[in-house]
Amino acid sequence: MKRKLALVTGGSGGIGASVAHLLADDHDLALAYASNQQRAETVKQEIEIANPAAQVRIFGGRLRGYDDAARLAGNVKRDFGRAPDVLVNLTGGIYDKLFLGSDFVCHQQLVDEHLTVTMALCHVLLRDMYKSRFGRIVNIGSVSARYSQRGQCSYAAAKAAIEAFSRTLALEVAHRGITVNVVAPGLIQTYLTAPLIAHLEESNGDLKSRIPVGAVGKPADVGGLVQYLCSEQASYITGAVYVVDGGRSLGDPSS
Repeated sequence: MKRKLALVTGGSGGIGASVAHLLADDHDLALAYASNQQRAETVKQEIEIANPAAQVRIFGGRLRGYDDAARLAGNVKRDFGRAPDVLVNLTGGIYDKLFLGSDFVCHQQLVDEHLTVTMALCHVLLRDMYKSRFGRIVNIGSVSARYSQRGQCSYAAAKAAIEAFSRTLALEVAHRGITVNVVAPGLIQTYLTAPLIAHLEESNGDLKSRIPVGAVGKPADVGGLVQYLCSEQASYITGAVYVVDGGRSLGDPSS
């Protein structure tokens, strides 16, 4: 059976690397990363050792808008000789600043990285999925779309918009065998969130006591769900939003 091709943006990060490792069992991989080539090379080598049958290639460069998305998609198609069957959108950074006390351009950039690039990659790659009558799109959201926290106006707006976009897109393309879903993580331990977790623990005491399951999440907690949503077995699931936050958005477990 021919291996499908998955494009994973943010493919060298904690969650992205976990998704890539799991998908490599039966997918070839195009891993997009922003700037850390060394980490991307390490992820690539680890996957190739664990899954020798997988073709893995990495693609560097920041994704800030439609042109960047189109460039990435073109490079992937050229290098593999085919278009991705699976798209996992994990692009975008963190910018936690109070809205009034920060430059608007920073908020615009964050929205572009998270929302515009997600929409752009879907737009660029959907035509090929449409023709082949198969596609799996998983957009990474966040519990911040529903669970408000100070300093996250633009981040919350972008992630909430990703949910609305994904549900509407799912309705438009379902008849062609394409599914579109959202996975919305809570606090997951990665190199990107490590400083945030340290700050929260310092200022709020025992952070884990605020999460009902009593632990900060691991990348594999998200990766396993993404892997399933990208599979043939998930063909009847579309337009869904899955929260992976250890129950944090349910409320304070000590209340």
